[in-house]
Amino acid sequence: MHEVAEFLRGIAPFDTLDEAELEQAAEACEIEFYAGGDPVLIQAAEPSRYAWVVRRGALELIADGRTFDLLGEGEMVGHTSMLSGDPVGFTVRAHEDSLLYRLPEDAIRPVLARPAALRYLVRSVGGRYEVRARESGASSADPAGRPVGELLRSEPVIVEPGTTVRDAAGLMVERGSSSVLVHTAEGLGIVTDRDLRTRVVAAGAGPQTTIAEVMTAPARTVTADRTGADVLLEMLDRGVRHFPVLDAHRRVLGVISDTDLMAVESRTPFHLRTAIGRAMDVEELVRAADRLPATVVTLYDARVAAHTLTRVISTVHDALTRRLIELAEQELGAPPVRYAWLALGSFARREAFPSSDQDSALAWEGEGDDAAIETWMAALARRVVEGLARCGIEPCGKGALASKPLFARSLGGWERAARSWLDDPAQEKAGILVSVLVDGRPVWAADVVGQRLATVFSNAQHRPRLLRLLESTALAHRPPTGFFRDFVVDHDGEHRGRLDIKNGGLLPIVDLARVAAMAGGVAAASTLARIDAAETGGMIERRDAAVLRDAFDLITELRMRHQVEQLRSGRAPDDHIDPGDLAPLVRSHLKEAFRGVARVQRGVATAMSLPR
Repeated sequence: MHEVAEFLRGIAPFDTLDEAELEQAAEACEIEFYAGGDPVLIQAAEPSRYAWVVRRGALELIADGRTFDLLGEGEMVGHTSMLSGDPVGFTVRAHEDSLLYRLPEDAIRPVLARPAALRYLVRSVGGRYEVRARESGASSADPAGRPVGELLRSEPVIVEPGTTVRDAAGLMVERGSSSVLVHTAEGLGIVTDRDLRTRVVAAGAGPQTTIAEVMTAPARTVTADRTGADVLLEMLDRGVRHFPVLDAHRRVLGVISDTDLMAVESRTPFHLRTAIGRAMDVEELVRAADRLPATVVTLYDARVAAHTLTRVISTVHDALTRRLIELAEQELGAPPVRYAWLALGSFARREAFPSSDQDSALAWEGEGDDAAIETWMAALARRVVEGLARCGIEPCGKGALASKPLFARSLGGWERAARSWLDDPAQEKAGILVSVLVDGRPVWAADVVGQRLATVFSNAQHRPRLLRLLESTALAHRPPTGFFRDFVVDHDGEHRGRLDIKNGGLLPIVDLARVAAMAGGVAAASTLARIDAAETGGMIERRDAAVLRDAFDLITELRMRHQVEQLRSGRAPDDHIDPGDLAPLVRSHLKEAFRGVARVQRGVATAMSLPR
C-alpha cells in the first residue's frame, strides 16, 4: 500500500490527510484495470457508490453521445453523484488502457468531510462535470456553454468605408446577414440592420450615403473561445446585439448576434432586456419585469452558475433604472444640469439576488444649493424609486435611496460631505455612509460627474481612523457559530432554528472585503475582486483570502438555490434557510466556512496592520 499512499499524498483532497489517515485511505483502495473503451460509470443509472482516481491512463466523460471532458492522472470522478444522491449525469469510459483506484463510499466520505477539503468540495460539488455535460449536450437553441466560434452561421460580410449603404444592404440581403463589417484604419466598424433603419431610412439619408457615415466604430469584438453565456452577458451589459468574433490571430471569423445565442424561448435575459428597452410607460415596464423570476428559474435549471445569475439580475436592474430615467425625463423635460445615478449595495457590486432591494444615490453638477435643480432631481428620484418598487425591486428598508435628501446632493455637496466623513469619521452615520457609498456604481451618465464622485474615497487608505471605524462595521455581522446536533442555531424569534444566509453568511465576507480593499487603495469593485486586491496588497493573508473566497462561493450557491426554489413554488424569496434541508456534508462544510470567516474576523486588525 506504500505506493498507493505515496501517489494519493500528492493529489487533492488526499493531500489534507495525516499519515495514519492516508494509510487508511490507501488500504481501502481497490486497484482496477480498464481497457480502452470499457465503461466505468453509466449515465442516468443509480447514484455512484464509489469514487475512482486515475492512476494511469485517461477517462472520457460522455453525455448524450458526446465527449465533453477528459480526466487524467490524479483526477477523481463519481464522488459528486455519491455526495448529492443524484443519478450519474454522464457516462465515464476508459479513453485508453487505464489503471484506477476505486474507493468505496465509507472510505471517501470521511476524506471529503474534513474541513481542509472545503476548497476541493466547493469546486467539485459545484458541478464541474455535470455542468460541462449539460453544456456539451446543449442544442443549438441552448448554446450558453459553447464557444461562440462554434455558433457562427456564415462568413462575415466585410466592405470598405466608401461602400454605399445601397450596396451594403444588397450584400446583407444576398448573404442573409443582419450586419456588415467595415474595414477602417483603426480596425473594424459595424453597421446592423437596425442601424440602416434608424440612421438611414428614418433619418432620410440617401442610398448613396457611404457606410462609414452610419457605422459604429470601433466595433467591440469578442474572441472565439468565449462562451455564449459570457458573450450574452456582455451584450446585456453594453446594450448591443452584435459582436464581431476574432480568432487567436485577431482575424475576423464572423459576427455573433443575440439570436445566435438565445433560444426562441421568451424567458431569456436578452428578450427581457429588449422588452424593457421598448417599454413606453411604467405599466409596460412592470409587465416586462414580471418575467424576471421565471427567467432566473429557467437559467438556474440550465445550470447557469449562481455568480452569473447575480450579474443577470443586476443587469436587468440597470436596464429598468435607465428606462425609468428616460421616461421621467420625457415627463419632466430636459434636466437642468448633468447628473449621475448610482446603484449602491449588491446591485452596485453586481451581486444581486431575487430578494435584493434597491439602494441608490444621485449626484448632479454644481457646487452649492439651487432650489430649482433640487426640485427637479427630487421629482426624478421619486419616479425612479417608485417605478423600481412597482417592478418588484423593493426600496431599501434603511433609506439608502436617491429619493432621500441624505443620498441626493450636488457634486460639490457630495465632495464636502465625503471629506467631512474622511476627516471626522466619528460623526453620526459616517462609517455606515462611507460603507454604502464606496460601493457606488454609476448606471446613468457615468461621465465627469460619476468619475469625480468615484475619486472621493481614493484616499481612504491614508485615513487610519476611518479604516478602524469601517473595521468595526465589518465586524457587526457575525457568522452563526453556535450549533446544536450539527444544525445552525439562530436565536431570533420569528426565524428561530433557521440560518439567515445573508446577514450571517454573505455580509461578513462582503464587509471584510470592502474594508481590506479600501486599506489597499481599492474602492468600488465586486467582493471577489476586492479579496484579490486585498491579498495582492498584503491586507489579507493568502490563507485567509482563500477561506473568504471559498466561503463566498459556497454561500452564494446555497442562497441562490434557496431563493430559486422559493420562486419555483410561488413564494417570495428570503434569506432564511432551514439547515435540515441541507445534505449533512454540505452542513458540515458550511459550518467550517462560518468558523473560517469568524477566525478571519477575529484577526482582521492584525492582518490589515492598521495603526492605532
